[in-house]
Amino acid sequence: MLEYLTEHLTRAECACKCKCGFDTMDIKTAELFEVVRELNGNEPIKPRSGARCKIHNIYSGGSTRSQHLIGRALDLPVSDPQEIYSKLCEMYPYKYGFIAYNDFIHIDTRAIPYRKNHNEVLSNE
Repeated sequence: MLEYLTEHLTRAECACKCKCGFDTMDIKTAELFEVVRELNGNEPIKPRSGARCKIHNIYSGGSTRSQHLIGRALDLPVSDPQEIYSKLCEMYPYKYGFIAYNDFIHIDTRAIPYRKNHNEVLSNE
């Protein structure tokens, strides 16, 4: 039986992809997932990455201070990462972390806001 964290997100979808059993996910992050899902036209979203153990985080190229390590981050494939990134930054100007990539968005519930739009970085180089 699947354990749902929110209406559309299961604990299994948030679990470390290496199958180590680490599946802790912060409820605020799970709730933020629902906001992203709504902004994405209520289309189903299967997280690319959620909780990560230290070994899988290294394998994934994650930061040693990654929010994935503490179950506070999700990488979500969405239809228009740049648009969703902009909307999230508008909605939550003083909290959370958002990173826009070409084909997915990273969301996390860190205490101090963090913003990075890879499209803008690439276009300015």
